[in-house]
Amino acid sequence: MNIGRLTSTSDPVTASREFLAGLIEKSVVKEVLVPAVQPGGSVALALFADSEELRASALPWAPVMGFQGARALSRIAFTDPGVRVAAVLRPCEARAAVELVKLGQIKPENILFITVDCPGTCELKGFAESKLDPVKTAAKLIGQMASGAIVPPAELHFRSSCNICENPSAKFGDIRLNLFGCDGALEIEAEDKVAAELEKAGLAVFGSEPSPEREKVIAELRALREKARDELFKTFESEAGSLEGFKKAFSTCIRCLNCMENCPICYCKVCIFKSSLFEHEGSRYAGWAARKGVQKMPSETMLFHMTRLSHMASSCIGCGLCDTACPMGLPVSTLFRKTAASVQSMLGYEAGKSLDEPVPVSTFREDELRTESGAKDH
Repeated sequence: MNIGRLTSTSDPVTASREFLAGLIEKSVVKEVLVPAVQPGGSVALALFADSEELRASALPWAPVMGFQGARALSRIAFTDPGVRVAAVLRPCEARAAVELVKLGQIKPENILFITVDCPGTCELKGFAESKLDPVKTAAKLIGQMASGAIVPPAELHFRSSCNICENPSAKFGDIRLNLFGCDGALEIEAEDKVAAELEKAGLAVFGSEPSPEREKVIAELRALREKARDELFKTFESEAGSLEGFKKAFSTCIRCLNCMENCPICYCKVCIFKSSLFEHEGSRYAGWAARKGVQKMPSETMLFHMTRLSHMASSCIGCGLCDTACPMGLPVSTLFRKTAASVQSMLGYEAGKSLDEPVPVSTFREDELRTESGAKDH
């Protein structure tokens, strides 16, 4: 991996805009997917083909994340987009993209993956109501990333999944834009072939030494997040660890499917929960009520969450968009993060870590059933 500096020496937001616009203008890529300021001051993902439009509004360190970048990328690159596209992703989005590449949901051949360090994000609704300027807010967070002492904007909170994120630094990608421990100046890392391409285009200069404080700052932030994670898991276990506690924690689920619709890993084109299997005749509900004495409506909410858990636990990367999408404020992300931690530990697998490790649910081993069950050969 080559380490260097962008040729633009402006502040990180301006320098990143110049760099990304330069990728289009120098024909390194045709289009760039990146968060951008929208009319009215909100922030959303946007796919730019016009470099001037990008230069005016791109914001890689947007203080909100309303839609998962890997999910957006899977729509662009499920089939070959026909042009080379740069995708600017946060670490959790990059890890989801790794899983989706392995699951055949993203064709990576025409994608230039760019990952950025992430300070954390606020809930979209709360940030919109705060009327804060997203660019000024991002600049303030970027200023805190040098030391790692990051605090959310005034009167706001980071999303719960960001508070317990152990992977805030850019680790995956053809290009990585680093800010942790970098004293306010952007540091760029690139693979050999991409670094040569960027130098030839005049967009970056390589040959620098890594920032000496970077690993220390990341390690200290990670330790704080792990402590917060363990405390959250402990509280969740005490409140929802039993069957009755779990039913109570998820009793207000309305089965709107928002958590599923916004999950980057929930990719099935045909989903059982959108099928007629769950469209029952009235007599079915009446029969259930007669047999059990009472039937909660909507029905099968626990089955929904348990089924998603069985599908998702080995590949959940903990982005927490399920929490953001839930209109009832259910602790969906905590349930999935806690379960995923146990399942992935049991399988010796870390979701999103490497393209070389096969996804457990897609890997069949003939001896696995006997090993896990203890069954003996006859």
